[in-house]
Amino acid sequence: MNSSRKPRVTGKLVSALASLALTPLAFAADYSMKLGLIAPTGHPVEVAAQHFAREVEQNSNGQIKVRLFPGGQLGGEIELQDQVALGTIQAASIGTPVMSGKLKKLDILNMYYLWNDRDHMSKVLNGPIGQSLWNEYQGRTGISVLAANWQQGTRHTLMKQAATTPKDLGGIKIRVPAGVPLYNDLWKGMGANPVPLAFPEANAAMKTGVVDAIELPFDWMIKGGFVELGSHVALTEHYLYSNVVIVNNRWLNKLPDDLAAMVTLAALNAGELNTRLVLEGESALREEIVGKGVAFVDTDYSAFQQSVQPIYDAKMNVWGQELFDQIQAAR
Repeated sequence: MNSSRKPRVTGKLVSALASLALTPLAFAADYSMKLGLIAPTGHPVEVAAQHFAREVEQNSNGQIKVRLFPGGQLGGEIELQDQVALGTIQAASIGTPVMSGKLKKLDILNMYYLWNDRDHMSKVLNGPIGQSLWNEYQGRTGISVLAANWQQGTRHTLMKQAATTPKDLGGIKIRVPAGVPLYNDLWKGMGANPVPLAFPEANAAMKTGVVDAIELPFDWMIKGGFVELGSHVALTEHYLYSNVVIVNNRWLNKLPDDLAAMVTLAALNAGELNTRLVLEGESALREEIVGKGVAFVDTDYSAFQQSVQPIYDAKMNVWGQELFDQIQAAR
């Protein structure tokens, strides 16, 4: 028997194979995306994420399906960041604080009273300084930052008593984000006793007295169900910050160039929507909180600002004088 004899290929088989080759589904790649959020339904981050999902699915002609997991369903921000790194999920919207666990110099972005205003923050996070930091973060984690323009509300302090100066915070137990040791130092400097907790645990902690206070923007105070647990909002204005949309870099690199560019643009567009919703809603949110019987208290801004200056001095070696000076020069 001639072992080199080739199997016979009929005309019908050729036609069938050609038909299969022309079927798009035969070569359709799995570009599905799971997007994790700690933001609950109705929060500007969740609303913007819905917008992102619609834009991506529409502009990819359905090639990329985006499934949202809001409300901390997949864990807190530390868990979301780790899942994106592993590729368990493809993307998440997280705050910059937990990113410093992967790249320590990012702690500079977590310092209180760093920004002169929102324009200053935007210039840094969305300009060359920010891009350099995101590139270094990607090298450490395998995570790409798609957009850093998802600005959040100014953070203030919701408490069970009034406070106007750092001295008034003596003995107050305040929830701070878990996994960011810098916040322990900052709140100790501001006079309080910090208690690190993941956000999904914070509400129960305030209900049970594990903490007496929490620092959040107005929208999170309401959406997180905290307003009913406090009596005063101290207008500390200690932190301006932005969420970032992160994606697994291996997933991103699998996308054709046009789809990768489209996903990035969609994340930026959604960030603009998120920021607009946040800023437009600040006054109404304050009125809503007042309507629930919570008093707003003006604070000694300068005293709080000065209380964290020793932390800047102590931590300067973490991010370096050069980076600090670059950020200050961007005002």
